[in-house]
Amino acid sequence: MDSVELDRLDSLEGWVAIKSDIFEEEETFKLGFIVQWNVIESKFAVTCHNRTLQRQKRKAEVSVGDPQMSWAGLFSVSDLKHIHQQFTCVADVLGGCFPDISGFEESNIWDLLFLNRRSCPEDDSERDFDAPCRKLEKYFSTAIDLCGRKIVLETLFTQDERDVEEYFENLQEFKKTTMQEEMSRAKSHLRQLLQSHRSADRMVALLRIYETEDEAYRDLVAVATSFFQYLLQPFRDMRELACLYKIEILKSLEFEDLGPKRIAALEKEAEEWRMKAEDAAASIQDITVTYFAQTSKALAGMLKQMEEDKRRFGPAAWASAAPRLEKLRFLFAKETLQHMRATEMCLSRKKDTIKERLENLLRRDQNQRADSRSAFGDGRQQDTVDQLELQFYETQLELYDAKFEILKNEEQLLVAQIETLRRQVKELKEEVVYYDVCEDQEELQSMIHTDLQQADSPIISQLRRRLQSLESKRGSICSRRAYLRNKKDQCIEAHEQKQLAGKQSSMLLSQHHQVHLKREKRKEEEQKRKQWVDQEREKTLSRLRSFRERRQGPYILKTPQSRKCPSEVSCVSQPMSIISLSPSTSPEEPPSIRPAPRRNKTPKKQQPKDIPVQIYSAPPPPSVPPPPPPPPPAMPPPSPPVRASPSSEDAPKPLCEKEEPPFPAKNMLKQNIGTMDEILASLQRGQIKLRKVSAVKSAEDPRSNLMSAIRQGVTLKKVVPAQEEVPSRGDNELERSIKAAMMRMKKVAADSDEEDRGDDDSHSTDWDS
Repeated sequence: MDSVELDRLDSLEGWVAIKSDIFEEEETFKLGFIVQWNVIESKFAVTCHNRTLQRQKRKAEVSVGDPQMSWAGLFSVSDLKHIHQQFTCVADVLGGCFPDISGFEESNIWDLLFLNRRSCPEDDSERDFDAPCRKLEKYFSTAIDLCGRKIVLETLFTQDERDVEEYFENLQEFKKTTMQEEMSRAKSHLRQLLQSHRSADRMVALLRIYETEDEAYRDLVAVATSFFQYLLQPFRDMRELACLYKIEILKSLEFEDLGPKRIAALEKEAEEWRMKAEDAAASIQDITVTYFAQTSKALAGMLKQMEEDKRRFGPAAWASAAPRLEKLRFLFAKETLQHMRATEMCLSRKKDTIKERLENLLRRDQNQRADSRSAFGDGRQQDTVDQLELQFYETQLELYDAKFEILKNEEQLLVAQIETLRRQVKELKEEVVYYDVCEDQEELQSMIHTDLQQADSPIISQLRRRLQSLESKRGSICSRRAYLRNKKDQCIEAHEQKQLAGKQSSMLLSQHHQVHLKREKRKEEEQKRKQWVDQEREKTLSRLRSFRERRQGPYILKTPQSRKCPSEVSCVSQPMSIISLSPSTSPEEPPSIRPAPRRNKTPKKQQPKDIPVQIYSAPPPPSVPPPPPPPPPAMPPPSPPVRASPSSEDAPKPLCEKEEPPFPAKNMLKQNIGTMDEILASLQRGQIKLRKVSAVKSAEDPRSNLMSAIRQGVTLKKVVPAQEEVPSRGDNELERSIKAAMMRMKKVAADSDEEDRGDDDSHSTDWDS
């Protein structure tokens, strides 16, 4: 019964873990106290202001409603004395700093019983309020410096109950932190022992250090094992739970009669549990890698220090420590081998993830092949395929490095065992044999001869057989290393080719982009030129329309008499920039016919009368752009306005060099009426391209055509035999690139993976013991 009570007393049930750094201050603040006596409440009013935050508030660095800005409270004399006792528990120095405020205590029944007891004056005007208040302010400021800001504020101004939880540690985090600290202490202890090797100048002292060091390493392994087992436990539980749920779902899908919606929901749930189980297994692998990295690092330090110790001692003295060195090499190779095997598992998982992503991309592309997709989306998926292939090559190279490390450590294990066996064989051979005293020399020779014949004892024969098997295993490891080296070279070559192809594609893409930009720029310039030409034509048409609207009055017919060359006949169909008819000087005057001045004084045959035409051409643009299709005919040079002068230069110039027969002057007015419509039509015709019109075939009897075709015969064409359909005939470019990448990846890694898996299965049990 007493033991049960003792167990209950020692039990931690009901205890809570308190944070060790709960009162540490991350920031320093300057606090100011204001203390005044409240006559109505008969208590001290204590106000605390955060001067640092107030200063930042003035600079608009902190929000106005910050709760840490100030605190206030009313305290009686007894409350202040109780607070002083709490402060003295933290800092004993505050015991003599508390001011005397007994004069502010309220009168009670003891004052009536003991008349000589000191009591406060009845008149408030006789009291000194200022001095005790200033002393209390100084006391609180000293308490802040000695006890800390957080303790003083929490004691004076009690917060809500919810803030109490902030003091407690999270049990899971607390346990994890405790185990990490314990493992850190074990590491530091082992490090100190390794550093103490230099102080040992004798082999006996060094052997004692070796024993202590082995014990420290065992403690480190125990602590690390418990810590990493604690980390692994949640993932193990999750993996087990996910597997159980997945099995139950598969059973219900197999044996129960369910609807399609329920089946789809259960399949989705099973897939989710499968993903959770895989994630848990991946986390377990990562934690395992971390554990073996810690243990192998500790063994590496111990082995390095022991090899340094070997240089300080001779062979005879070091013979007593040689078995430990061999054992340490064996343990180091074994832990490193486990570490690299765990790393290989992680890299294989990463490689399988890349393959799965490629397969999902291929499956998604096959499902979306019927849908319309943009070229930009295909290009982006192609970039994703290239990135995944590069990641696969990089992961495969890391995997090859891990395999080389595994082979190296396997060889180290074999070498350690081989050296041990050779040492044992050497010790057996060098064992001293003591013979009995023999008087006959022939008998002694026969005994020596018999011993030489029986030198190969069964123990030595067994050791030699083991030595031979280990040598054969070492030879197989060398052959596997050579094979993996060749596969690694192939992977490196494929990786470099892929990188080179990526660089070339990026260069081609940049060049294509530049060419595309130049083409777009050229198109914009052509569009601007075309718009400019269209604007000029529109301006010309608008001027012609405005001229026609303004010149609806009577016309003055002029008959210029000048020598008319055959090439000076105007062409009506020629479009012109501005064509104006000379109106009469005043609208009131009737139309009249004036004789045009002669070119020469010699009389010549009078030419037919014509309406004088003034031609205005637009000023040439600063840069002559190429005319739009179809190009209009060449414009005549600009001429000054036609004036009535006797000089030959004032005569109107012809519009075309085409020679036409002269026409009588009486028809000039009728022919010139409606000239503007013809000019507008000709300008509009200048903007329209002519199309070639096929000749209309005459209607013929189809029977006659058929009969003629039969008589002429039909020319036979050579038929090319259709090739066999390839299974990937409907594959698009993205699908072909994905399949090609998967084939390259398989060529680089598949053979080595299959062979190495077989080798691992055969050699996995060799180093477990």
